[in-house]
Amino acid sequence: MRVLSYLVVGVLVASSSLVASDMAEKLFVEKCAVCHSLQKKEFSEMVAPPARGVMFHMNNAFSSKEKMKEHIVDFVMNPSEDKAICKSIKRFGLMPSQKGAISNNELDIVADWMIVNLSMSEAEHRANQKKHQKSK
Repeated sequence: MRVLSYLVVGVLVASSSLVASDMAEKLFVEKCAVCHSLQKKEFSEMVAPPARGVMFHMNNAFSSKEKMKEHIVDFVMNPSEDKAICKSIKRFGLMPSQKGAISNNELDIVADWMIVNLSMSEAEHRANQKKHQKSK
């Protein structure tokens, strides 16, 4: 009976995590992907750095997921050039503040999802850079 209880609890936790992840991805698509694409685009079609590229630079800039999340939340609501992590600010300009476009609760959910799901290894980043250079 005890094993069955643990199994049921495990299934419920896993199910709620999947629902939360789906909700977070949906929020990202609704609130962020308009500019920060998840799909590959031609470089000339981009209006902001792709989400995975942003997360690559975030991973390199911060030593912990907590500091990364803190920066994401702060930058999205209060962007400034001195806080910008990506060099692409020269190409795309400074991101506008998202105050009023996304709630603090939604942003917390999206930031957590990005950290878990969009992190990019250095090898993946290099491969993407080579693809973009070839397409120019």
